[in-house]
Amino acid sequence: MNRDRMADAIETERLVLFSYTQENLALFNSDLAGFEETYGVKYRGEELDYLLTGFLKKLEREIADDPDNYLFFTEFLLVCKENDTIIGSIDYKYIPRCGVTEVGYGLNPRYEGQGYMTEALTAFLDFGKKLGIRTVRADTRKDNVRSQNVLKRCGFRFWKEEENLWWEREL
Repeated sequence: MNRDRMADAIETERLVLFSYTQENLALFNSDLAGFEETYGVKYRGEELDYLLTGFLKKLEREIADDPDNYLFFTEFLLVCKENDTIIGSIDYKYIPRCGVTEVGYGLNPRYEGQGYMTEALTAFLDFGKKLGIRTVRADTRKDNVRSQNVLKRCGFRFWKEEENLWWEREL
């Protein structure tokens, strides 16, 4: 893993979280093998279906449009230190409004149930607090008990029910 190339990296016991920048996301979107070689990682994250690839191309444009605030809406890749493998991602969904934003995350199902997302989210919330975020919200499908448990372990409390369940945590 080439950590010196990883912008705004956050390190935990088992993971390195590093952000997409305009440059590295352009490389990821156009040449995944080149991205893997440049950063010394293997991509085994969420499935790169048409929805995710479309989102990443849109994200590349959004980062270019607002480079000063990209940390509030870019994806951070979760790299497992043990094998230099990207296993998922985490992000704040938008620039905080009155100190409030949302968090989202995804993980390759092969790595679920091993505490990786709890570890990543804990570190990401600490990072968010340093950025001035005061309240973080998250939503889960009603049947996504694993994600609900991650949020609970990270100090989130049930907030409200709509189509999804909403959770909230004060930092």
